[in-house]
Amino acid sequence: MDLNIDDILADLDRDTTAVDSSLYLSSEHDTTRFSEANGTPSNHEKHIAVNNITPESDYQMLITHWRNERMAPELLPYPHLLIGRLLQRLTNQIEHIENLSMGFLEEAAENDAKIPMLCMEAELERLKFVIRSYIRCRLHKIDKYSLYLRQLDQANDRTLSLTELLSPQEMVYHDKHSKILLKLFNNSVLRHMPPEMQAIDDTDGSINMIDQPDWSKFVFVLIKGAEPGEEDSEQVLNDDGKPCYSVTIPDLNEEVELAVGGIYVMRYNVISGLLRDGKAILV
Repeated sequence: MDLNIDDILADLDRDTTAVDSSLYLSSEHDTTRFSEANGTPSNHEKHIAVNNITPESDYQMLITHWRNERMAPELLPYPHLLIGRLLQRLTNQIEHIENLSMGFLEEAAENDAKIPMLCMEAELERLKFVIRSYIRCRLHKIDKYSLYLRQLDQANDRTLSLTELLSPQEMVYHDKHSKILLKLFNNSVLRHMPPEMQAIDDTDGSINMIDQPDWSKFVFVLIKGAEPGEEDSEQVLNDDGKPCYSVTIPDLNEEVELAVGGIYVMRYNVISGLLRDGKAILV
């Protein structure tokens, strides 16, 4: 049985049951890194050690990506390797449950109770709910910032390519959605206006016609620091001897120190770099 994002999105109407447990996979010590051919992994994903990858750590990483995506005003890079591993494990676990329900495995005959199987199915639904919610949040931002993403793709000085920012399926969705949107604007409004007013991406006037993320939005951020064992040249010690990061507030032209382990309310453009590097998470 092959599972992908399309299968999960097609299952949006099913009821889900939350179970307070993170042991949703077959093996507690599964450290397999699944390769992801489609898409480019982010820099933060590349720094994660293979021996640190477990089902439990992947689930916590998914929750972190989910929370960051919901709290951040911009579209964050897509975790290609993480989602690839989770979907592969979901496929394996679904096949395992199907084999149990059909009596193909010996342990099915040892215990006729349906409660363990129901708990396993509930855990799968719980994980699928988080992935669906995460993808829906990203699709909402792709819809909202469609013109901005097109402009970002055409920029020569961009620091992040769309292959890192979007999954292959999101790339297709964004391309088709933006073409439909531009066609709608042209057929309904733009073609009836003077040529000098038909530009949909005009940024020279007093009002920017491209809807961009609110970079100055206030967010709650937890400073977690670098991964254990990873060298961090940006981390320094403050006057109290605690590790911290130094950031600059553009509006005040003032430099402040963010201690590791502390929770702060800051404008998003101040801490966006730490968030992308995995040194901070939104709460």
